[in-house]
Amino acid sequence: MTGRVFLAGGGGAEASKPLDEQFAHAVGAGPLAYWPVAMEPDRYADAEAWLRDVYEPLGVHDISTWDGEASPTFTGVRGIYIGGGNTYRLLALAQRFGVLDRLREYVAAGGVVFGGSAGAALLGADISTVAHLDRNDAKVVDTAGADLAAGHAVFVHHADGDLPRESVWTATYRRPVLALSEHANAIVAGNAVTAVGPDPVLLVSPTGRRKLAPGSTSYAGSPA
Repeated sequence: MTGRVFLAGGGGAEASKPLDEQFAHAVGAGPLAYWPVAMEPDRYADAEAWLRDVYEPLGVHDISTWDGEASPTFTGVRGIYIGGGNTYRLLALAQRFGVLDRLREYVAAGGVVFGGSAGAALLGADISTVAHLDRNDAKVVDTAGADLAAGHAVFVHHADGDLPRESVWTATYRRPVLALSEHANAIVAGNAVTAVGPDPVLLVSPTGRRKLAPGSTSYAGSPA
């Protein structure tokens, strides 16, 4: 049983509300593991309070937070929420604790994972998509991500002015791209990508680009 990957473009709780509702339904009461580690540690408590404000009204009450000090727990976890911040910091911690392989195994076994902003970029094929947004203070060299987005890399906080950058990236890396505005979200299940509103998802590949309307599904390998 393959799990699902929930990707949010980074616009906050109101923009991701349709996605949050579907993720909460998949997680049930929990346990939900929250990973705020893309942020600095002094922000974890406020970030957890924010997450609880979003998810407790949706019925998710059993929430624990990974502090990045030791390997995160996967056993018995109904869902994992990977939050925003600096994507290079997030990837550096993921590499330190061998998290990318474990995420792939978790999803392959039916687990559900939510990535918001930096978290969404991590779940894509390569985090170099955020080079224009984040400083690489962690000195990350290998920028490969978890590759759980049906072969796509993920551009977050997409704006129309980013189209040239995304086109160059996909031509250079020979990988398709999911470009998510702050109001665009997606659910990936196997090789299927479904857009979750309110905005469409932009699919960019070396052969072109097209919009995927909310509620519509694209399958990896189909032409852009």
